[in-house]
Amino acid sequence: MAWYAVALLSLAYVMSYLDRILINLLIVPIQADLSLSDTQFGMLQSVAFGIFYTVMALPLGRLADRATRKHIVAGGIALFSLFTVLSGLTRSFGQLFAARIGVGVGEASLTPAAYSLLADYFPPSRLGRAIGVFTMSAFVGTGIAYIGGGALIDWLTELGSIDVPVLGDVAPWQAAFILVGLPGLVLAPLILTLREPARRGATGEPPPLAEVAVAVRRRGRALTLLFAGFSMITLSSYASAVWTPAFFIRVYEWQPGQIGLWYGLIYLTFGTTGALFGGWLCDRLTAKGVLDAPLRVAAWGYVGTGVFGGLAPLMPDPVLALLLFAPATFMGTLPYPLAGTAIQLITPNRLRGQMSALYMLVINIVGLGLGPLLAGALTDYLFSQPADVRYSLAIINAVAAPIAFVFLLTALSHYRTLRSNLGAEAQNLE
Repeated sequence: MAWYAVALLSLAYVMSYLDRILINLLIVPIQADLSLSDTQFGMLQSVAFGIFYTVMALPLGRLADRATRKHIVAGGIALFSLFTVLSGLTRSFGQLFAARIGVGVGEASLTPAAYSLLADYFPPSRLGRAIGVFTMSAFVGTGIAYIGGGALIDWLTELGSIDVPVLGDVAPWQAAFILVGLPGLVLAPLILTLREPARRGATGEPPPLAEVAVAVRRRGRALTLLFAGFSMITLSSYASAVWTPAFFIRVYEWQPGQIGLWYGLIYLTFGTTGALFGGWLCDRLTAKGVLDAPLRVAAWGYVGTGVFGGLAPLMPDPVLALLLFAPATFMGTLPYPLAGTAIQLITPNRLRGQMSALYMLVINIVGLGLGPLLAGALTDYLFSQPADVRYSLAIINAVAAPIAFVFLLTALSHYRTLRSNLGAEAQNLE
């Protein structure tokens, strides 16, 4: 049942990323039909989706510590799938902005509840691999979204405007949203077939928020540096995810199908293996007694992203750019399962959902809230041409990676102290 849960939760994560990536491939027709600037397009992913995805994580994380978690996950899937379909019915910037808010609220339920479920399905010695597989599914979803989404867009574009009963004429980009949103409405009921696992360690009603604040302060130094490091990783990641399709379209004049195929293959190959390798290496070091393994692997694994991710957008040829994006993607996805693992290992059971939600709040305010918007604003206001998005991406990748590296390395000693001195609390995960 444990790996069945991983499979269903991972499939849900794949669904959520299909929607996130699809909109980035649709930048040209959406900007043309709705007359959007780069800054406005960035706002759809940062302000509309990102802020509400971030803010709703806290109450949903607290709910995950007291309610049936599979119900939370199923409801969230149904909600973000419905609003993905509604994204395809919008005809103005305001309507699409509102639909993206709904998608963000629905997706906010998934990660805190999933982390909490997995930590009760698996012991600490196997948790890194389980969360690694779950996290890997985000990159599977990204790869599938690029490959399938690009092919879907090309096919729908060839068909032209589609006459849908009741809805009337639907543009190809609108039809793409509708088709991508429907499968999630089928998946949501399947989540209810999961067995809700018994909570490990101390359970009961979640403590008052004042006690939560005390628990956070006790871990303050480690959490502050951990959150700061992963915030920079997230900022670079989301900026790249949103604007890399635009980079290939504007600089190399590629079509969505071309971008989807080749960049999608990179994510399927290097993104998934990076996340799996990170979880595997973390478990291996943890078994040898390395207390700071999650942060140590994340810090050293990510540092190369600044080099390869900074150079890739500057390449004169798309093949050279893809060759550099490959190692950048492997190193960029490697840290993602490690943040969740690190937090679970220093957090008592009844606080795990809320601590995971706090983590999501911080990294997404910085990463998702600022990353796509920053890249769009740099292109609009610092540079002069749409193709200059390549320089925006290069700057963000090259600067974010070394900052993340320093933060995570600085956190190591504080994290080791927590693992050593708070052994009694850490045992609540056993």
